[in-house]
Amino acid sequence: MAGAGGSGLVGSTKEMFASAKGMMNAKKEYEGNAVLQAILPNTGSPSQAMDDAIAQRTIVLGRLKESGVKSSEGLQKFVLQDCENAIKILEKHEAADVVQGYKKMIIQLAEKVANAAKEGDFLGFGGERFSEKEQKLFAELKNKLK
Repeated sequence: MAGAGGSGLVGSTKEMFASAKGMMNAKKEYEGNAVLQAILPNTGSPSQAMDDAIAQRTIVLGRLKESGVKSSEGLQKFVLQDCENAIKILEKHEAADVVQGYKKMIIQLAEKVANAAKEGDFLGFGGERFSEKEQKLFAELKNKLK
């Protein structure tokens, strides 16, 4: 969702923190989902959580570079395809409740990030909380995760 619009520096920071907070909450909410526990950052230790986040960021940036993603539109396509691929793998190897938990978590995170900052504002004035571009991406993501 963060790549869907132009939040600026402050907005991007708010979106980053919303993502981190959402993942920490998901770690608690989905304690019984072994797959989510394995992929979410370790929140028991702040330093471990930071190390996990840095490692994940490095992996994601490498994958984006390998895929030639250079635009917001390219990032959106990449993310949607990645979600679709992840669901296919989970559906093949995991129980339905694990897959549903994954889908629900992704939708919750996307919504939290989309609502974290305004798009098109100037020094905090004006703008919209859940921009048209974010709404479009969110609808496409929900469609992929049906």
